[in-house]
Amino acid sequence: MRDKKAYLEADAKHLSPALNRAFDIVAKKASGSYIYDMDDTAYLDMTSGIAVNQVGHAHPEVAQAIAEQAQNCIHTSCVVHYPANIELAEKLASLMPGDLDNVFFCNSGAESVDGAIKLIKILKPGRNNFIVHRGSFHGRTLAATSLTTSKSAYRKFYDPLLPGVNIVDFPNSFVAKTASERKEFEESIYKNFDKLFATSLAPESVAAILIEPVLGEGGYIPAPFEYVNYLKFLRELCDKHGIMLVFDEVQSGFCRTGKWFASEHYGVVPDIQLMAKGLSGGMPLGAIATKKDLMSQMPPGSHGSTWGGNPVSCKASLKLIEIIERDNVLANVDARSKQVFDFFEAKYPGSNAMKLSEDHKSTPVKLRGFGLMIGIEFPDPELTRKVKEYAFENQVLLLPCGTYGNVIRLAPDLTISEEDTQKAIEIIYQGIEKFYVSSN
Repeated sequence: MRDKKAYLEADAKHLSPALNRAFDIVAKKASGSYIYDMDDTAYLDMTSGIAVNQVGHAHPEVAQAIAEQAQNCIHTSCVVHYPANIELAEKLASLMPGDLDNVFFCNSGAESVDGAIKLIKILKPGRNNFIVHRGSFHGRTLAATSLTTSKSAYRKFYDPLLPGVNIVDFPNSFVAKTASERKEFEESIYKNFDKLFATSLAPESVAAILIEPVLGEGGYIPAPFEYVNYLKFLRELCDKHGIMLVFDEVQSGFCRTGKWFASEHYGVVPDIQLMAKGLSGGMPLGAIATKKDLMSQMPPGSHGSTWGGNPVSCKASLKLIEIIERDNVLANVDARSKQVFDFFEAKYPGSNAMKLSEDHKSTPVKLRGFGLMIGIEFPDPELTRKVKEYAFENQVLLLPCGTYGNVIRLAPDLTISEEDTQKAIEIIYQGIEKFYVSSN
């Protein structure tokens, strides 16, 4: 086997630089919460493949399910029906919120966005406008890029994009410093749409509003929920004007936030729900979900996918769901989430931005999020970079997010142990003390 240097040289020569890699690690293997490099150095992975490996890297039962399915049937495309595809659709119907009971399987989150746009255009003919939220990430295909606003770099070079995309601010209530400020902020969010509909966009021309219930790339920011339930507000707005409501749960779905889907924190059911990432334990799989009577309006052949919902990915997903239910993984998500918030609140009182009082405390970091989708916001991106590099030196992998790169995202596997969680947050704390506290 070649060494790390040789692999990286071949990588630079033969792989497109368009796909950026965060760390110069050549992974020899990955297991549980760890990635191992060519020298068998173990790195604690607090990214889980960017919120993909819900039960850890290469979970033995998921790997076995993949192997068994591969021995029977790897690929059929749309030539025949097969059990795993049907069984997974059936299982998802029992897990999804409300009356969502029908799915179209694809390969990725971006593909689910593209397919949803097609479905919406069939369901809402003559309505050519979409509304998305500033800071959102919906994928990198051309149509999904048109809806993505988390960073201008994702859109650079690709104009003109899909027409009819209108952008409203994602209401980040975590800018508030006190409880009364947050209440005032959340009560003002209606103005976004009042102004838009009064000045430039007739609501009857809008086909759909899309939102990530918790912004992913945009900074791990939950939609407002404390004084105003923003998703409920959007549901009522859409019902009033005949607009479809789409929840992009590609990153926040599959127990990432402590519930099967983030929308459950808000008690709101969308018209269309998008899934991928954590759906299948590391295999390529995405899904568009809606009610059967709506999905049935897509004529046969109006959309398709050669590999979407292939038997191997579907078997992996079924095994993943079985493990989550059997092993009460949601309880671990809640416990580890509390561990993280409690740790930083003890070190930096007032750092838990999910709970505000009138006694504002200045802290070097602010934490927000649900479950194990936690954003740690720093005062500037330079400090974020230094803490990330310090963690890497100590064999912990962290990724930044947010438009300005000043947020560390914590998205480990949902089965991460108490000990590994403590290891990660202790190292983050040491980095903050070294680079921020000591210089202030």
